[in-house]
Amino acid sequence: MDQPADREVPIVDRQGYPQTTARAKRLVYATMTGTDIALYRLDKTYAQLKAEGAKVFQLASAPVRAGDPLTVASVGARYHCTAEAVVPHLREGGYQLNNSIRYTTSDDCAPWHGDSGSALLAPDGTMVVGIHNTHNDDGEQCTDNNPCEVGPNGEVTSTKGRSYGQQVYMITDCLAKGSKLDLSRQGCTPTGAPPRPDHRDSHLGDQDPNHSPQTREP
Repeated sequence: MDQPADREVPIVDRQGYPQTTARAKRLVYATMTGTDIALYRLDKTYAQLKAEGAKVFQLASAPVRAGDPLTVASVGARYHCTAEAVVPHLREGGYQLNNSIRYTTSDDCAPWHGDSGSALLAPDGTMVVGIHNTHNDDGEQCTDNNPCEVGPNGEVTSTKGRSYGQQVYMITDCLAKGSKLDLSRQGCTPTGAPPRPDHRDSHLGDQDPNHSPQTREP
């Protein structure tokens, strides 16, 4: 965690067309233990991004549940999906992700390679409730690009064409005033494991401390 970064981040408007750019200057936190997330500090504030035409979203504080409608907000495309199930354990290429979101397979819900990292939006279009991260390409079990589900009894299943996302509600309990990441906060369990007492604080950016946790249009 808390490593230097330098990558351009394209930012689109609410219709999905390129609107502006920012640069990720610091990788504040990243993990593939229990989930698949990366938090970057950008070189622009929420106010600056909004002034440049970016849509700024709230970050969910409650989990996605089976039956919830979702929109996968990829750059240049929108996929209209439904959370078919919340999978207790999803394995892929040596990693295990917990409480993953499985989408109902349909013609309207077909995210593919290049869509990973896209925000999952709530029906009202104002809140990010998850992050799209993987898809079973070939029907294989637990290999790269072929995630498998592990049931309570240890049974392993995989289905070609299924897509999955990760929950983000855990992040809000880790954010202090001013969007400061504090892994020692009560209730902060971004990977589902108890926080370690030696974790240091990090800033997500120079956001207005009076704002709620937010994110920008992907």
